[in-house]
Amino acid sequence: MGGGRSETSALTGTGGGRGTATTQNSQRPNACCFCWCCCCSYEDEQSFPRFFLSTKPSLEEIRLWSQSFDKLMRNPAGRNVFREFLRTEYSEENMLFWLACEDLKQEMNKSAIEEKARSIYEDYISILSPKEV
Repeated sequence: MGGGRSETSALTGTGGGRGTATTQNSQRPNACCFCWCCCCSYEDEQSFPRFFLSTKPSLEEIRLWSQSFDKLMRNPAGRNVFREFLRTEYSEENMLFWLACEDLKQEMNKSAIEEKARSIYEDYISILSPKEV
């Protein structure tokens, strides 16, 4: 196999934040193997991505994510993996916007709906927003 990381070890890491992943032939700063293909390994536990800490998706869950983006987004571990990927692409605000809209859809209280809608506008839609999507 590639760099020697197994699916099990990839899912049981500790630490947090983005680190350096190594492949057989090179070092890539801020790189991560999101597909669990065993092509990279982490040099220290502190560099392991934090989304591995809270959830351990099964191989079946991961396979389902490849069949449907909706299945990925409906799964907490899938959202965490995708959000971590978006962070590496400087696009995390897109996930935050989607999460805020999903939260708004669940709200029943009229005043809370108005407040959340205003907040979404100010945070993600306004041209003055620091997280404009």
